[in-house]
Amino acid sequence: MDSASISLPVRKPFGLFATAVSHGWYQTRPFRWDARGERLQRAERLMDGRVMLLNIREARSARRGYADVVIDIMGDGASDPGVASELGRRACVMLRLNEDLRGFHEICRRQPELSGALRFGAGRCMRGSTLWEDVVKTILGTNVLWKQAVVMINRLAELGDPCPADPTLRAWPTPGQVTRAGERFLRDTVRAGYRSPYIRELAHRQKSGDIDLDALDAAATKLSSDELFKRLCAIKGIGKSSAHFLMNLLGRYHHISVDSATYAYAKRAFFKGKNPTEMQIRRRFEQFGKWQSLTYWFGRWTPKLEWWEDASGRATR
Repeated sequence: MDSASISLPVRKPFGLFATAVSHGWYQTRPFRWDARGERLQRAERLMDGRVMLLNIREARSARRGYADVVIDIMGDGASDPGVASELGRRACVMLRLNEDLRGFHEICRRQPELSGALRFGAGRCMRGSTLWEDVVKTILGTNVLWKQAVVMINRLAELGDPCPADPTLRAWPTPGQVTRAGERFLRDTVRAGYRSPYIRELAHRQKSGDIDLDALDAAATKLSSDELFKRLCAIKGIGKSSAHFLMNLLGRYHHISVDSATYAYAKRAFFKGKNPTEMQIRRRFEQFGKWQSLTYWFGRWTPKLEWWEDASGRATR
């Protein structure tokens, strides 16, 4: 089986662990966090249908002020021209390696509750390689305990093509694969409940070209926050809180995703046990401008697995 490697520089502070466990995506296929090897694994499908295994690790860089992210690739034709560069591009997307977070890290230096985030190189929110993946996972993570969401997501992920280099992993399913599986599969096997028709319709629309999530992904940095929010909310199954969460994955941090877990945390941490309003929560963070949601999120963050669990037990969506 062929192999290849590519090394990508990323400005410090950066931590692969902090990025991978920034939220719960690392528990969902096709990702897998290897705690013993301190690496992030993923099965990734190329446009021609080949599935590659990515082993992503952090390494020292010869360049001052930078770390290296090394991607070891295994699969049929992994050493072919263009494969490593394309998978490197996708890794940059998933780990947000090209993002300039200096403004956020300046806030970290002034806010005691963010000192841990600065020390461990946190600040990047890991996402899937496509907006299609992120939207489907977000829909399945809505109005449910996160542990249940993980089960649903991983059941759906079984539709993806197997990874020859590691048969325990599969690539994220394509819209066509989800469309062919049908709504009954979503209801009876994934147990997605009311979310089933939303996912089936989204898959059909993406496959047919009626909606283009790749184009929306590419345009995200150029659209105003209001326009991006509007377009995300137009997707069936995506409400206000879910849209704000997706905006975080797309690098837009102007608004906190306020849901049941946010209320529960804010009640304990900021309002002395009293129930806050959404406006009260937002006012607390508006001073941080375009870094509001990162300031909230990584103020909660701790360097351990499943750090986000709280009394509500619900997913932060």
